[in-house]
Order: sequence, then C-alpha cells, then structure tokens
Amino acid sequence: MERDELKILLISPLPPPAGGIASWSMRFLEWAQMNHINADIVNTAVIGKRAENINAERKLFDEIIRTKRILKELKQKIATYKPDIIHLNSPCGKFGIIRDYLCATVVSEKGISLVVHYRCNIGDQINGSILGMHFFKKLTNLADLILVLNTPSKELVKKATGKESRQIANFVDKGYIIKQPKHISTNIKNVLFVGHVQNTKGSKEIIEVAHLLSKINFILAGPISTEISSLRIPANVNLLGSVNHEKVQELLDEADIFLFPSYTEGFANALVEAMARGMPVITTPVGANADMIEEFGGILVSSGNVADIVNAINKMSPSKVRENMSLWNVRKVERNYSIDNVIHNLLKTYKEVVGNRIELS
Repeated sequence: MERDELKILLISPLPPPAGGIASWSMRFLEWAQMNHINADIVNTAVIGKRAENINAERKLFDEIIRTKRILKELKQKIATYKPDIIHLNSPCGKFGIIRDYLCATVVSEKGISLVVHYRCNIGDQINGSILGMHFFKKLTNLADLILVLNTPSKELVKKATGKESRQIANFVDKGYIIKQPKHISTNIKNVLFVGHVQNTKGSKEIIEVAHLLSKINFILAGPISTEISSLRIPANVNLLGSVNHEKVQELLDEADIFLFPSYTEGFANALVEAMARGMPVITTPVGANADMIEEFGGILVSSGNVADIVNAINKMSPSKVRENMSLWNVRKVERNYSIDNVIHNLLKTYKEVVGNRIELS
C-alpha cells in the first residue's frame, strides 16, 4: 500500500439537516474528489422528525433504528471498501457517545486505524454525566488518535483519560476569504451576529446592549427562538431570521463589528467565516474562540456580561483599531483555517497514524 493511496472512511453525518458537522463532511468529500483522494462515508444523519427539525423531541425508537442502520452500513463498508483508516466525528451527545463507542468497537475488532474527532466543547457535553463520561473514556481509549477543536477539550482529554490529543480546526473555503482589505468605516454603524438567535448564543445580551447604544444598528441573522422574539426589541435591532450563505457574506462585508457572545462553542463556523471576511470580533472565551482571535483579532468579553460588550464596542471606536484586527484575522484564516491547509494537515495525520500501526504490527 502506497502512503498516498490511503482509503479513508468517515463516520459522520451528511445534510439534511444542515449543520456544522454535516457541512464539514460534505465539503471534505467534495475536496477529496476534486483532489483525487480516496474517501467514503457512513452517513450518521438523524432520522424521523429530527431530520426535518433538529430541535424536535428525540425518540428512543428512532435512535435505536438509526444506530442499527449505522452499524450495519459500517460493517458493509469495511467489508467492501476496505478502508485503511476510519475518521469518526463525534458530537459528544449523551445518546451519540454510546453509538460512537459501538462504532469504535466494530472498527477495533477489525484492526483498522481509528481517529476519533470530538466535534464539540467536550466539557459542555460530558461533564456532569456519569454515563457520558464512562463512554467518553471507553471511546477515547479505543482510538489510535484523538482530535479536538479547542484547548479546553484538549485539556479535558488529558485530565480524564491521560491521553494526548491534537487540535484540528474547522475550515473555510479558500474562495470565501476576502481578496482585498475590508473597508473600515470611520464610525461604528452596524454590529452583526450570525447564528441561532437564542439565549445560549448571547442574543439576549445583544438586545440589552442595543437598548444602551441606540445610535448603532444591531443585525441578527439566523433562526429566531421564542425566548428572543418575546423580548422588547428596540428599533435599532433587525432580526432577519434565517438567511442563505450568500446573504451572510453580504452582511459580513457591510458590518463594522462581528459580535458573537456565545455561552458555549466547539469551533464556531460563523466566527471563522467572519474572520475570513476581515471582521473585527467581539466574542466570549468559550470553545475555540480565544484560540482563534488570540490577542489581535478582537476583544474577549465575559459570557452574559452586557457592560463588557459595551466597553469592547467603545474600545473599537477608533478605525485604526478595527483595521488592524481586520487585517490580522484575514491572515490568520489564510494561514490556519483555509480548507487546503486544514485537510492537508489532516491527511498527514492519517498517514502518521497508519504508519505507526504498521510499525507496531
């Protein structure tokens, strides 16, 4: 077997419904096909009513049927496709972690190299759940290599299991990265949020900030929860609802600041896309957010802290401050988060894992 002829099998969801992991999987397979990389997938997408609405109530029967289908397809793909390495994307959910462990046992029994990629902020999903932590440890111990999205997850893997892990970021298409420096307005006129407009994304705090800064427009793009729509919305807030990807890019190019005060994240696609369009950022130090903007791409604020957000906006008033952040963010994305760089790094990781297993056999 030539090292550049690896056969890669993903255990991961595909759209529908659209989502972070599903979109990642689709783009990975598209990139692999365009670059003549041998890759296939066992699709773990949700079924039943959750396929139409991911927030619909989870049905145990549907989950059992889903798990049986996934395990059957995995065994068939192993027998027919004969992968050299399997990449399992785990969202770390309390039901999903058990299913992922069952998949890993099938892979382990076949003696195939296994990479487990925790596509979440692990602590938010696992901590406090005895059952979740139990299967998280068992799954981690079956893997040849653990991949994580952020520093807190890396630290938790080490503390809980004693195993080292590697950070592999999400990616953004090369064409999405702005070609010319972003136009920086003299004054801050428009502040943008993109994502689910709900309390856990800090949307309530954005509304409160808008009440205090009436001369600035606050634009929120994404599905609107009842908990937010029932609030008193000031005139300088525009709740757009769901918008397509092209509209998001247009909004990013027109706005002056990207405000993303989420309570929890793994690796936020909305944030990396904002950076790719040269947006100065205000965000919270959760998940990979702090890893992404470091000390140069924006300002970190405490979750749920309205005063912090107001102070951060005021600190960004000078256009030169926002210009420096904008330029730095685009360079960071080009260097660390472009799809070519991320997947090439991932392919090197696969080859290393397979090579280590061959040496030990």
